[in-house]
Amino acid sequence: MSMREFCTSASGLYIALEGIDTSGKSTQIEALRARYPQALITKEPGGSKIGQDIRELILHTPDLDRFCEFFLFLADRAQHYHEVLKPSLDSHKLVISDRSLISGVAYARDIPQAIEYNHTAIRGVKPHLCVLLLLDEANLRARLGQKTHDKIEERGIAYMLEIQERLQRFCALLGVRTLEIDATLPPERITQMIVREVDLLELDSVELG
Repeated sequence: MSMREFCTSASGLYIALEGIDTSGKSTQIEALRARYPQALITKEPGGSKIGQDIRELILHTPDLDRFCEFFLFLADRAQHYHEVLKPSLDSHKLVISDRSLISGVAYARDIPQAIEYNHTAIRGVKPHLCVLLLLDEANLRARLGQKTHDKIEERGIAYMLEIQERLQRFCALLGVRTLEIDATLPPERITQMIVREVDLLELDSVELG
C-alpha cells in the first residue's frame, strides 16, 4: 500500500469510534448521543441514504468478491463524505461516526493501493480523534458466543484479531490522534474516558479558533 497525505478538517470536529465487532462501539455511540445532543451521529457503512442499501448488500450478499466488497465500501464512503460529513463539518458541528476510513483500510487487507482509493473517496479528510476499543482473544471469543454472527464475524477469531492489529497500525500510519481503550472496562468508565478526550479537543479547537 502506498501512502497519501491526509489532513483534518479546519472546521467542525470529527470523531471516529473504531474496533472489531462486539467491542462495544454501539453502546458508546448511544452514550455519546445522550452526552452530546448537538452532535451529528453517523456510521460507515450506512450513514447516507444510498449507504443503507450498500450496507445490506455487503452484510448479506453470499459469495461477494472481495474487490466488489471493497469498492462497495468506497462508494459508501464517498457518498457519506458528500452527503453527511462535509456539510456537517462545514457547519462547525461535532460529528461522531461508528467506523471511518481507518476500518476501510484495515479491512482491505492485501488489496493494492487501498490507502490511495480511500484517500480519493474521503477527499483526504481524516478524523481529529479515533477512539479504538480493544479486545483480547478470550473476551472476543466469549462475546461472539453470545450472539448470532453476520458475514464479517463468521470469518473467525483469528481474522478479527488481525483486523484489530491493522486498526492500530493504520491509526499510527495515517497520523490519527488515537485513544486506545480496553473494551472490557465498565461501559460507564469507557464513556468517561471518551468524553474527557472529546472535551479537550473541543477546548483546543475553541482556543485555536
